[in-house]
Amino acid sequence: MSQKCFLETDGYRVSFDLKDVQTSKEYVDMVVEFTLDQHLGDIVVQSVPTFIASSDLRRLATYFEEHIAQLLQNPDSESSTFVPMELGFQAQALTGKVHADNDGEFSLRFLVNVGSSKDEGERVYVGGESVVTLKNIRKFIVSLHEALTDLPRANGVRLL
Repeated sequence: MSQKCFLETDGYRVSFDLKDVQTSKEYVDMVVEFTLDQHLGDIVVQSVPTFIASSDLRRLATYFEEHIAQLLQNPDSESSTFVPMELGFQAQALTGKVHADNDGEFSLRFLVNVGSSKDEGERVYVGGESVVTLKNIRKFIVSLHEALTDLPRANGVRLL
């Protein structure tokens, strides 16, 4: 079974394609797709397929919630870069304005691991930085939680 979670910004869209792993209760297969807004160009890149711990997906949701809470106190807050253990992507929530629970926006830098360099075998990331609304971040957080709830797990155990 597969679940997709979308994160829309003003300049790009990120899609998480999550598939259950029959042999594991703690991990899901993941491919992250970065799509530049059409009016900016025709660029679509996908991450290398990787596993991601369900705890990292929950941690990503918490990361965004905590950043929003920080912005309420200080609009110049920038969070540390979020990197899951498997290194499939990187996200950094930057400065913004939060007026109410679903009213506001902040800049988001998002990079996708597209593979390794030819010569040195170092990871190569491609991505962008754009403004994301709180409404879209909250929709993404809800979709992450729903995906974790809906994906069947080995022995009938669910991720949440």
